[in-house]
Amino acid sequence: MPRIARKSIETPFLHVMVQGVNKEYIFNNDEYIKMYLELIEKNKVEYDVTILAYCVMNNHAHFLMYIEDKEKFGKFMHQINFKYAKMYNKIEKRCGVLFRNRYQSEQICDRKYLINCIKYIHENPVKAGIVRDAGDFKYSSYNNYINNVGECQSPIMKEIFGENCDYQKIFKKVQDMRFMDNEKKRDDLEYYMKAAINEFMVINKVDLVDIFADRKILKLMIRDLKKKYNYSYAEICEFFEITKSRLESLKKI
Repeated sequence: MPRIARKSIETPFLHVMVQGVNKEYIFNNDEYIKMYLELIEKNKVEYDVTILAYCVMNNHAHFLMYIEDKEKFGKFMHQINFKYAKMYNKIEKRCGVLFRNRYQSEQICDRKYLINCIKYIHENPVKAGIVRDAGDFKYSSYNNYINNVGECQSPIMKEIFGENCDYQKIFKKVQDMRFMDNEKKRDDLEYYMKAAINEFMVINKVDLVDIFADRKILKLMIRDLKKKYNYSYAEICEFFEITKSRLESLKKI
């Protein structure tokens, strides 16, 4: 799932990811995380940005944003990342680029993918093995959704999900794809697999062309999908439309 071109943004809902250059821990303590979140809070009104969900990890962060003006979106991201890098470099006595590729953005085009995006963002600390439950992670909007406060109370979310939506019930419905009917399982498999592949590309600094041109990189990605994200080989074969025999040959490399 390659990064979309900035000018092609058509939907106001965007899954945005920022990452430290060379995988550096640019959010490596509470003060830095608070500093970045405060910058977002101070600038979002000026640029008409609504934050719908977030999760800030040590070397990257995920946000679900609503913004109707694509030019303002680019300026907003530049402003917060520039200001944060300037403050961070001063404190750490370093110089140079702090963020890799400024940011990644993915369009969210319907209600189902919106729910999946929120879940994916909140599950990042669990997938990374930092916490066992999303509610135990301090720097995400998960508990706001469970308690129906904060981001999920924005007019946009109320319009989509209603005034007093039971988000815990919604999240529980999509918690384990193995208990879903086949059609819903395929839909959610597609979203989560694409999100996992996108994260693999960001972390390993590769794109789809690199992955399918190099069998070793493809093997590494399949290994990550299996071990880190708990996908079965059958699900991986189904998603990539490859045979079990080809998968077996990749495992032998």
